[in-house]
Amino acid sequence: MRGTRWIRENLGLALLAFGLAFALWAAAVWEENPPVERTLTDLPLMFHGLGSDQVVFEVSAERIRLRLRVPRAIEGSISSQDVEAFVDVQGLGEGAYERPVQIQIRRRGVQILSVDPPRVRFRLERVESREVPVSIQVLGQPAIGYQAGIPLPALSEVRVSGPRSRVAVAAMAVGRIQIDGVRQSVETQVRLVAVDPQGALLPELKVEPEQITVTVPVEQRLGFRELPVRVALQGRPARGYQLTEISVDPPTVTLTGDPRRLEEIGSFISTEPIDLSEARGELIAEVPLVLPAGVALVGSPTMVEVRLQVEPILSTQVFQQVPIVVEGLRPGVIARLSPETVDVILRGPLPYVENLRPDELRVWIDVGNLERGTYTLTPTVTLSATVANLSWTLIPPNIQVSLVPAPTPTRSR
Repeated sequence: MRGTRWIRENLGLALLAFGLAFALWAAAVWEENPPVERTLTDLPLMFHGLGSDQVVFEVSAERIRLRLRVPRAIEGSISSQDVEAFVDVQGLGEGAYERPVQIQIRRRGVQILSVDPPRVRFRLERVESREVPVSIQVLGQPAIGYQAGIPLPALSEVRVSGPRSRVAVAAMAVGRIQIDGVRQSVETQVRLVAVDPQGALLPELKVEPEQITVTVPVEQRLGFRELPVRVALQGRPARGYQLTEISVDPPTVTLTGDPRRLEEIGSFISTEPIDLSEARGELIAEVPLVLPAGVALVGSPTMVEVRLQVEPILSTQVFQQVPIVVEGLRPGVIARLSPETVDVILRGPLPYVENLRPDELRVWIDVGNLERGTYTLTPTVTLSATVANLSWTLIPPNIQVSLVPAPTPTRSR
């Protein structure tokens, strides 16, 4: 009895003490782990309760921005994977709606501060599908002298599906294929999109299959012929030189004229002859084409640019037992070489290599920065003139050099 009375008289004090203890505990937790604000952007908006034969479209916002208050301890780990933004459409029929965005958070201790936008507008309709014809639009023009035929899609019809009202106005599935400048038939995969009778895109509709194979036949027009250009040459380059490269721009030309005359031309069209007599180096020339009577060029100049590269013929000469010259010897030091001579295999332009004399070739080593001792060194080759495309090989490639004191001369008595 007395215990019950004591509890009644002191219950208020007990509750007050408990409240103060809880407040102190909450303050300590707040101090150690204060909440911070965190913003999640670009959250995808989901629709819950959507029937298998229903579809949502014309959504006013498909991405949601969410501002949260989270404990500092999880600030760095919370992400869009922990949050779901959705609209509940359970039980709704066809029509236009505006509904609140609901948020589901899979982490504890997180408070929602704001949702942007808080509500979304959308349309809900039944899903339907039907067949529509395929239309292929050809973009560009083939090369001059060629013509494109009617595009041939692998399927004449495809199925479109989506909102009932959009399916009702779908006129066709359109694809586009580029043939600008081509000289042969084109076969490629083309993506299809649904459009209405005015050609406006219907992005809410799915096209199945989304891609089909389309062939555009391209053939040469009668009275036109495309041929490669052949460069006609006469004469010989300078002695010791050879022609190494020929290029012509444009490499092909299109001709027009009587079909029988075009067939008589052969497999190429020639330029006027270019004289190579005593040529060396790079030659660039504007050269006319040799055109038969009754044949003309289409869309091209009457001249072509020809580039010729005439380079020296490479030759090889071997110089045997060439002595090695030692440079930079310090006073009182002599060099002992093993071996004292090397063979030099010289490769370069024929006119220079054939006329090179042994006294125009020098093989040497520099020991100016070396102390006494034994070293393995690679000799250097110096020629009397600087020549492009010149290389050499030493046999052996390295020599052994011993730097020793010079012998002291003996006095004669």
